[in-house]
Amino acid sequence: MSFRPIQLVCAAACAALLGACGGSLNEGAEADDMTNVPFTREVALDTSLVVISQSVNSCDWGSVMQASKAVRTAHGIELKEVYKGLLDSNLVVSLSDVSDLDKAKDYVSSDQFMHALQQVSEDQTFTALFLDQQLEYTEETKDTLVFYMSFKTLNYKRWEQAFLDDYRDNPSHEFEVIRVFVGIENPDHVHMLFKVNDPNYVQKMEKNNAFRMKMLAAGVVSYPVTYKLLPAKG
Repeated sequence: MSFRPIQLVCAAACAALLGACGGSLNEGAEADDMTNVPFTREVALDTSLVVISQSVNSCDWGSVMQASKAVRTAHGIELKEVYKGLLDSNLVVSLSDVSDLDKAKDYVSSDQFMHALQQVSEDQTFTALFLDQQLEYTEETKDTLVFYMSFKTLNYKRWEQAFLDDYRDNPSHEFEVIRVFVGIENPDHVHMLFKVNDPNYVQKMEKNNAFRMKMLAAGVVSYPVTYKLLPAKG
């Protein structure tokens, strides 16, 4: 969601100019692309698992997660953050670090995982996403509401360049991006967690035609899927 109406066009135009001249980001440019931005690529584990569970009781979900902690650990999954739906009390979104991708995939498709889900959900509705973290915010967050958003891009690097250029040119934002991921199997599919104080922020921006055009200019090719969340105990 890191799009800013005016700066984004400039970033997209620069990218187009580089392409027209037959150029691309060289090694020097890549080395400098993290200067003057409040983000880092240096994280302990860059592979993550996001599980979006719907039609669940959040209290029961927490109890089941505690009971299955040892099993998750054995499969290389460490629960880091848990959020519950701001408007939907039967929505839980969890973020875990993954140290063994193959074992983690086996667990998510196992009878053990489904049995745990059956204890808290009538229809076992969930989405499991294996992601590679690209960026992490390095400053203290002040906003209160958490949003999870995902959308498709033509090319992640193109989008990221516009994203980082926007922060350099316009460091004061109405939102605070916490983490940026891409799908392991779909590397041009962006997933992010960000904080904001206005619960209607996304709806307001989606109605702004100029803003929508800027998203297209940055290579966004799908309607964003968004969940409004609040921090919860795991």
